[in-house]
Amino acid sequence: MRITFALIVAGCALTLGGCEKKAETGQATGAANGAASGLGDAMNSAKDMASDTFTKLRDQAVATLEPQFKSVKTQVASLKDKVAALPEAIKPTVSSGMTEVEKQLDAAGTQLSNLKSAGADTWQSISTELGSTLDKLGTAIKDLTAKFPS
Repeated sequence: MRITFALIVAGCALTLGGCEKKAETGQATGAANGAASGLGDAMNSAKDMASDTFTKLRDQAVATLEPQFKSVKTQVASLKDKVAALPEAIKPTVSSGMTEVEKQLDAAGTQLSNLKSAGADTWQSISTELGSTLDKLGTAIKDLTAKFPS
């Protein structure tokens, strides 16, 4: 009888233990959602900072290369006027060089436009390519100018 009584008491204790009030799962879910929202906000903030940094770097590259492009463009316009003023006998010597310089200038203009609208994955290569093109243009202008009679 004592064993039966002990089993009944133990069974009631287990039953009452199982019926106790449980922690609210809504509170835990709310905390998890709050943490996830905070993480999402932090990620968006980091993304915005990276985007701002990229934009500043790209704009600095444009600010550096655009005046160089304008200077070269002015030099080409001046050179074109000089070629037009040359005697007909000398023009064939410099005409092909002038055509090549104008092609390079057009390519540099296209590269500058592409740089202004470039994304984070392409702006550096376009910037490097534009710098190289402007250097080549400067050399081509000097070479062409050297062909002019003194």
